[in-house]
Amino acid sequence: MARLLEEGVQLASRQSYDAAAERFNAVLVLAPDHPLALVNLAGIAQDRSHQEEQGANRPEVIERLDREAVELFERALAATPSLSVGVRTPVLIRLGRLHRLLGEHEKSRDTLLRVARDAEASAQDRQTAREELTTTHARLLGFPERNPSEAEAKRYARLWQEATTPIKGLLGDDMDRPLSQAEVRRFETARPLLQQALDLIPENWAAAWTLGMVERRLGNEARSLECFIRAFELNPYNPDVSREASISAGLAGRMEDAVRFSEAALDVDPADAGLVANLALNLLLAGRAAEALPHAKEAVARAPKDRVSQAVLALTEQVASGALSVEQARKKALGR
Repeated sequence: MARLLEEGVQLASRQSYDAAAERFNAVLVLAPDHPLALVNLAGIAQDRSHQEEQGANRPEVIERLDREAVELFERALAATPSLSVGVRTPVLIRLGRLHRLLGEHEKSRDTLLRVARDAEASAQDRQTAREELTTTHARLLGFPERNPSEAEAKRYARLWQEATTPIKGLLGDDMDRPLSQAEVRRFETARPLLQQALDLIPENWAAAWTLGMVERRLGNEARSLECFIRAFELNPYNPDVSREASISAGLAGRMEDAVRFSEAALDVDPADAGLVANLALNLLLAGRAAEALPHAKEAVARAPKDRVSQAVLALTEQVASGALSVEQARKKALGR
């Protein structure tokens, strides 16, 4: 079987698809539902679909080949022995894209979430899955699958560059450090440019997120939260978006919203200890110390040397024991 698989892969790489499929089907005769044979047959169906797009471009043929690839990928994922993680995650990503191409957006979302939440998947594969989820989510929101025109793309690039270049390095700066007058002017100049970029491409979550960071740095927390909520609506699968939304909601005193956003961040990236600590803190400040305590302990267990997690645990234990009130804990957490 190994020889047949190797020959099939070599033939497929030379676009000898019929001969390659013959080798992979021969493997299936010997071992029905052999996962690697199924994966390679699915790859052939996808390659033929791409060829059709570049040639006659018959929609019915493209859909038939894409559905064939979906069926084969799903059989491979359900087969025994299981695919290794190095094969499984790329297969899931490809399957998620196929579901989206076929208009099956809920299936696309659920498939890609399996990768985003998989602790065994590589960081790169999880990031790729989150990027694909953003595109799928845009379809679920009703945004058309389109590429900006050349004029739109150029204008957006110009707006983005003019807005972000002067503030590069300042968004991740110490938020408690007062801005100089020159820095304030740079942020104030960036604000309308980012709004224009968002108006130009309304589904672009990055513009909304960056605008939220700018408004926060200028002290406009209510407007900052509006921008982060917009970014979250556009892309709930990026933990940076959810985390910043939770921080802004907390600063605005909307603690239940802060909890909701921090739960969303952890849901899509459960391996991040920092997100566990963030959820613990928001639960604590929402008056839910009993729920916060196990999360705070988990954050420290995952990252024993992380000072933020240690501080959150200490604060949570003080509130849980009655040594501090929730309001006292909030003032302490905010440095007030």
